[in-house]
Amino acid sequence: MEKGYKRSRFKDKADLSRPPYPTMNLKDKNVLITGAGSGLGKALAIAAGQMGAKVVCAGRRKDRIQQTAAEVTKAGGVGTAVEMDVTDLKSVEKGVKLAEKVGPIEILINNAGIITGLKAVQELPIEEWDKIMATNVRGPYLLLRVILPGMIQRGFGRIVNISAPIKHLPKASAYCASKCALDSLTKAVGYELKGVDVIINAVEPPFLDTEMHKGGKKPEEVVVQILELAALDAGSQSGRIVKIV
Repeated sequence: MEKGYKRSRFKDKADLSRPPYPTMNLKDKNVLITGAGSGLGKALAIAAGQMGAKVVCAGRRKDRIQQTAAEVTKAGGVGTAVEMDVTDLKSVEKGVKLAEKVGPIEILINNAGIITGLKAVQELPIEEWDKIMATNVRGPYLLLRVILPGMIQRGFGRIVNISAPIKHLPKASAYCASKCALDSLTKAVGYELKGVDVIINAVEPPFLDTEMHKGGKKPEEVVVQILELAALDAGSQSGRIVKIV
């Protein structure tokens, strides 16, 4: 695991009242963010919009992603809402096809994730286990499967997988297992992409105050560190698990 860090190379915290990122080059980049209807995904989309990116806000809740897309545009970027169920291949393929009307996807942020009520593993319904794994692991895999070939062909891409600070929490075995799997997926794909300017990393943000978890930092406090991974220079290390503290 990469050593945790607090300081950003550009700004310590995001000030969403004005564009504070003149040196982070995301201007006119085509960015797809899953789970962009709320929480961290929404904050990342708006911050990327402040940097002048063209942001495709993907998610299942049409009203939420449309609102996020509007805020991206208001912030100075170009926001587009695309309905997508990351657990379904046909939905992902359709969503990516719509997203690429804006332009070829250069940056992918796999943010969509879920956690259900805390239960001991022997009490966890199989359906809940499968649902968590489908969203948190199958989802990023499907996005990679559909988007990576184009990135490799064009010779450029940046991918950020949103992991989690908890990997061994009692009564959250499915969620913890899914994030460990996402970390391993990130490392394995990082090795596969050696020699290509397509860089993939995962990030472990601290506990965030979102719909999924109450209490912790505001999502806006960590967006800069996460988006730095989306703006890495060629030759930067790939396959890392970066912890934000």
